[in-house]
Amino acid sequence: MTQTQAQTKSRTLTRICRVENGIAWITMDRPDKANAVSTALLADILEALDAAERTPGVNAVVFSGEGRHFCAGADLSEFLAEGASAFRRLLNAFREVCTRFEKSPLPIIAMAQGAARAGGLELMLCCDAVVADEGATIGDAHMLRNLLPGGGNSVRLPRTIGHQRAKWMILSGQSISAKQAQDWGIVTRCVAQGSLRSETLSVVAEMTVGHRDTIARAKSLLVAVDKLGFEEALQNEIVHLEQHSTSQALRKSLAGFLRA
Repeated sequence: MTQTQAQTKSRTLTRICRVENGIAWITMDRPDKANAVSTALLADILEALDAAERTPGVNAVVFSGEGRHFCAGADLSEFLAEGASAFRRLLNAFREVCTRFEKSPLPIIAMAQGAARAGGLELMLCCDAVVADEGATIGDAHMLRNLLPGGGNSVRLPRTIGHQRAKWMILSGQSISAKQAQDWGIVTRCVAQGSLRSETLSVVAEMTVGHRDTIARAKSLLVAVDKLGFEEALQNEIVHLEQHSTSQALRKSLAGFLRA
């Protein structure tokens, strides 16, 4: 591949986001602080996601951290410097990022190495899949600083791994290996050292077999499950399928299937 060809396959969307072969790579870029998220970085993530969602040809997002670690959580220096109002501002921005990840029409795949602590785990839980290096470690860690979860761990973690395991992770502050996190349902795929990028691309390919519109509808169904009762969720599924039945993507797919 020539340099010109490589440039046509990769382009910058925002300061922390580039597109390559239909994938938007959003990378937290504070490696000197283990990618602890500040209010400014959270704004950058939202800007990057906005750009990815409105760019034709983008089918998925890979969310990662630059350097040795995925994310050490929130940057507490803002709280220490500015007090409670800064803390609320940061937590509101954090919640918006998490909600946008969950509701995004694009599959969001976290690619994690090193440490994922506190807010790093909370960001993971909002992604549609997590691919982690076998050397990665994952923990809530708030209790080690006499903090409480503020980005969703007290809600999403029990739903992901069960209440008893969540109680242990939150109250002890201890971390677990990527392999154990896979066994508990936090990590989708634990991969050998040196294969993190290639295995992440494999997961992306697996999760983008459908048309972008079909994937968006499927994600909206899964988000609604946590908000609706059992019967309501079943009815919502039927309503979504009825609406989807007129889509060009479905009609084209069924026509091809029936001709085969």
